Formats: sequence, C-alpha cells, structure tokens
Amino acid sequence: MKSSVTVSTGALHALVCGMSLLAFAPAFAATSTAAVPTGLSPLSQAISRLSADTRQQRVVELKDLGIDRPIILNASDARRELYLPVPADVPLTDATLQFDASYLNGEEGRNTLLLSLDGYPVRAMGLNAGEGDASVTLGVDKSARETGSVRLGIAWSSIISRIQCEDERAIGNVLRIAPDTRLSYSFDASQLHDLGAAWNALPGKPGILVAPGSLSSASYDAAWRLGVALERIGKQARIVPFPSVKDSIDLSGVSIPAELKQIPAFAALDGKGLHTLDDPAQIGALLMLGQTPAFNADLAVSDPALLKAVNESLDALQRQIQSLDAGANGAFNQWRERHVNGALNASGSDNVRLAMLGAHPLLMINQGAATKAIGLFSTAWNKLARTRQLTVGEEANMPLSDDGRVALTRLGGKPGSVDVLAKADWSASFPLGTVAYDGRVPVSAAVDVSAAPGASGTPPVASLFLNDYLIGAAQLTADGQKQRIEARIPRYALAAQNTVRVSFQRQPVSDLCRETPQAFPVSILPSSHVTLDKIGLDGDFSGMAARYAAGTQVVVPQGYLDRPASSLPHVIRIASASGVSPLRADLNVTTDAQSAISPDKAFLAFEVPVKGSDESLQVDAQGHLLIHHKEQTLLDLKSLNHLAALQVVESGSQHGMVYRILGGQGPNFERPVLLERGNVTVLGDNGPLTTFDAKDPTGSQMIDDDEPKGFDAWRKPSALWLIPAAVIGFIVLLLAGRRARRKRQ
Repeated sequence: MKSSVTVSTGALHALVCGMSLLAFAPAFAATSTAAVPTGLSPLSQAISRLSADTRQQRVVELKDLGIDRPIILNASDARRELYLPVPADVPLTDATLQFDASYLNGEEGRNTLLLSLDGYPVRAMGLNAGEGDASVTLGVDKSARETGSVRLGIAWSSIISRIQCEDERAIGNVLRIAPDTRLSYSFDASQLHDLGAAWNALPGKPGILVAPGSLSSASYDAAWRLGVALERIGKQARIVPFPSVKDSIDLSGVSIPAELKQIPAFAALDGKGLHTLDDPAQIGALLMLGQTPAFNADLAVSDPALLKAVNESLDALQRQIQSLDAGANGAFNQWRERHVNGALNASGSDNVRLAMLGAHPLLMINQGAATKAIGLFSTAWNKLARTRQLTVGEEANMPLSDDGRVALTRLGGKPGSVDVLAKADWSASFPLGTVAYDGRVPVSAAVDVSAAPGASGTPPVASLFLNDYLIGAAQLTADGQKQRIEARIPRYALAAQNTVRVSFQRQPVSDLCRETPQAFPVSILPSSHVTLDKIGLDGDFSGMAARYAAGTQVVVPQGYLDRPASSLPHVIRIASASGVSPLRADLNVTTDAQSAISPDKAFLAFEVPVKGSDESLQVDAQGHLLIHHKEQTLLDLKSLNHLAALQVVESGSQHGMVYRILGGQGPNFERPVLLERGNVTVLGDNGPLTTFDAKDPTGSQMIDDDEPKGFDAWRKPSALWLIPAAVIGFIVLLLAGRRARRKRQ
C-alpha cells in the first residue's frame, strides 16, 4: 500500500519490560488545607488559593458501572451488593450515597428494606403501603478504603400476611433500584500516593486528553489503544481535545474569583453560555480554573503538540499577570510548578506518570508508551501498584496447556462458594481474542461444581450458559463432592465478547411453617476450564474476532486524524466490539482516500476502499442503501442519518471488516457495541439495529455439518429409521398376501 503512513507496535507478542512509572512530580506537595501567605496583594492571594486547592469532586452512578436498567428485587429474601469505586487508601470528605428506589406492594404483608455500607447496617425501613418511594440519603464515613470501593448492601424481605406454607413470596411485592443511585464524594488529590489509587479514582467515563487540532499518527495510535483497553474493563472513554483559539466553550459552570477579574483573560470568561476563545491566555485561564468539560480529563496522551499548546497558553496568561502585578508573578510561578510542570517534565520516551494538570490529577502517558501502559488496566497489576515507581511489561499472552485448556479463573472468573436458597448465578467474561491468539477457539467447556445437601430431596440443578445459550445442564448429587458438567460449544454461541454463566437452582422447603427456608452452599471449583482447538473459522463476526487475535491491521483515512474528537469514539467502539487486541495491532493511515488498500493480514478498515472486496451492503451515488445477496437485491432504502454499516469482507486471501457511515453523520454510540451472529450489521446510536448473514440468509450454516441435509436424510438413515421401515414393510407384505389369496379364491 503505497499511499499510507504505517505506525507499527513491533513484536507485541513478546513481553517487554523496562517501562518506568515515574514518581510523582512536586505538583502533589500542596494540600487543600495549606494556608495562604499574608502580606500579599489581592491578586497574589487569589492565585495562591488556587494553588493550595487540590480538592477533587466525584460522582459515581450505577449507570457509570454499566447498570443502565432498574434492579428488581422480588424474592421473599433478596440480597444484592454493589461496589462503588473510590480512590484506594485515600480519605473521603463530604461523602453521601443517594439511594434512589421505589416499591410495589401487591400482597398485604410485611416488606422490609435494610441498607448497609461496608457491611455495617445503616438504615432499615418498613415499606407496607400499596406503592411508594424508597429513596434515602445515607452519610458515608470518611475512612480510607483499602479495597478501593464503597460496598452498598441491599436486603429486601417480603412476607405475605396469610398463612401459606408452600411459598411466602409474592410476585407483586417488588423493590426497584434506579440506575441513578449515586455516590458523591470529594478527596484531596495530594493524598494520591500511588498510581493504583489514581486508577481507582477513574470515573466510569474517563476522559482522554489529546493535542489540539490534527493529531500525529503516533498520538492517534496511542489514543485508540487506550480507549479499547478502557472498554475491556467496562469503562467508556471520552475524547477531550485541548482547546484552541476559535473554539466555542460553554461557560455555564464557570465561577471566577473577583480578584482575578482584573486580568483580561479571566474577565473575558465572566459570562454564561457559549464563548468563542480569541486569545491563548483565555485557554490558560480555563486551565487554572479547571471548571469546564474542556479540561475534565483523567488520562492524557503526552506528545509535543500538547505540551506546546499548554506552555503557549500559560505563557500568554503570565504576560497579562506580569503587566498588571509583577508581585503576583511569583505566585503564578508557584502555581505552575505545582499544577503543570510535573505533567510536562518527561524523562525518557517510555513513561507513565501521575501529575496535576491544572486543577485535575492525570495519568500522563507518552504517545510511544501506550502499549506498555495498557498494563495499568490489569486488575492484578492494580493490586500491586502501591509504590511510587514500578516497572511493568506488556500484557502476556494467555498461557495454554499442551491440550489447549484454559482455566476459567484466567478468564476473569473467581472460584468460591455461594449460598443458594432458590437461584444464584456465577459468571466469567472474556474477549475471544485473549484465548484465540494462536488460532485456537473454545470448542468445549467443563465446569466442576460441588453442592451441600439441603432439606429437600429434590437435587439442585446446575445450568451452563455461553452468551445466554444453554449448552449443558445436570442435576447435582448434593454430597459435597466434585461433579463435572461438560458441554460442547456450538459455533453459533461464540462472539467477540463472551460470558460463561453457571446458574444454580434449589427447591426451598418449609415444613408446615415450622421451618424457615434456608440457603445451602454450592461451589465453583478452580479446575473449571474451557478447551481450545483449531477449527475452520467462519466468515462472520465471531470468526473475525478469532483472526484478529493473531494480529490486526487497523486502517483509517487521514481525515480521521484531522477530527479526532468525532472519529476516535467510532474507532474505539468498533475495535473493541470486533475483538481487536490493542497489543497486537498496527495502525495504517491512508493519505489517498481514493486508492484501494491491499491488506496483508486480517484488517479492520474505516471508510476506505478495499481492493477486491464484494461488500453486501453499499450506498450508491444517489444515497440509496443497497443490501445484496448474490445477484439479488434484498433491500433498497434511501440513506438515513446517524447510521453506519459494519460487514465482513475478503480481499485476496485476507479476511477483514469494513466500517462505513451511512448518510451525513455517524452514530453517537451511547453504550458499548455488542455484535450478534452474522457478517453484516447496521448500527445506530444504541448499537446494532439489525444483524444478518448475507451469505446465509436462511441460517443453514448454523446447523452442524454432521446433520442430514435435504434428501441425504433418506439416503443415510440412522438406526432409528429401521423401526418404522420394518413396520411399513410388514404391512406391505401383509396386504400383498391378502390380495394374492383373494385372487386364488
């Protein structure tokens, strides 16, 4: 491909060590309670107050944790624990938990709600009206959490009033927990003593700060890799470009101290609504205040263009301060040393460091260190990040045994025991690319369980699901001994993102109301595993996820680098959904949008022509959406807005996927994209609108190869066909014998 600029991460399959996570800069020396020196001018005192204030405010909602629908509790004794992240080992201030919930009471009886924080009961309520509000505000103590989370315990009990010994549950008595339930708190950034604490402080939608204007290939490459890595741990990255002159900024939440308004840059920001920046000094003023979304970032891709923009804005602001009050220049230099210089003073090309940039702490990541920085997103690493300096290598490949087995504990599952009264679930989630890097894909699953005997003689049932497909089940011998559930994994059940779920169900027993139903333990054992093997990969989304595990060529046009704020969310969402590994991918930037690319390995192309590809979904010059199957047009629609198409194609001997925006604007993805089975999908703001297999619209390829096809069922009968065949043959012979006797008579 002649007209492209290639940025390669090199041999990413090997472990690479030697990336130092630098110690914190002096920016964290000041605390929010530091006294402001007296005897200074009003302007110097105002700047000193900004320098001393390192307080950070955070709001964590259930929606930020991926819970975007109400949680329903409707059993006679239902319990749920929710973990809300906070900075590890950092005291909290002004912390409150707003529990938003409502209830319905269809059956007369006693409903009780018990809330606890970190295992300590804090509020109990009787909710016995027909319906009502169960919301409550809880105070949260300021103690530092070593675990990096506030644990909210919810217990709901619903006992109906009439005597009913079979089952005291009522389907009309429910508690609804709203996704708006949230934890609000503040903390002192000077108390962030290590990178692990800063990592736990990341919100559910962390912002990635990038340079203003068009990005370099290296900077764009780092941003999409960090975004995909964040998606893999359940966080949705936001792209925050550093402001530049002529940008429009919303000043609705900006509050400017009166002493600072004598500076022209601050005075220009004293308003509400949209404001067009017309001076670099105004950007420096916004950076000092840190009250706008333009600087609400949690990570930053550090490249020369970003560092230059920061310095230019602060230099322009310093000139205005110098002209008004030469004495205030010292206070400004002190603020700059504490709040900026630590982020800009990089030593070496491969580093990740924690520093203040303006009013916010940031994880500063050099553009050449993104692949190594992905180690930050490992749960195992985060538990060890309790020092000021660490050396971290790149993520290792998933170790496989000689027979291709991978323990579910390596895929995110945590073995252990749970008490089951009626039903309980255990799950482990993993991207297909983490196990398929050598070409093998999961072909079978084995889950080892043990269950304690209960009061009922009915044995408990364990059901095994993969991506909500039931692939195996068994009644358990409840004697505390290991029992294995083995199941073959059908091809249609695999996806780019996979979830293995084991569901346990018991029969609760009450002896004529003299006994209260009790829960009994069941265990998932560490020997549970999936087995991988090399099979023929299909030309669909799951087949591409397996191919991407070995390496991917991500191709974007130059126009994507010119508008990173709008293009990077698309690249991040689609790359994550497709199973592209941020460690085993190369970014190719095409400078000629008209020249078709010729990939030399599995590829993911964004709005660039691909040589020799026969795309089933196309948009013609008149804006018509055409969906083809072989020589037949299945659908013809005029172009729609906020839509995009993602489809599997072939180019020569290589398989890949092509992403194209339909209409003038692409989708604004509100949540992670989950691809269903197929090879063509139309995407909207909320994800896939429709997904199908253009090469197999009847779905016949989902049927196993060993199943009879058409008349093969008659040519290759199974042994079961011998029974009706023998009966039919006997009847035919009997009728023939009767006709022969009648003729003789």
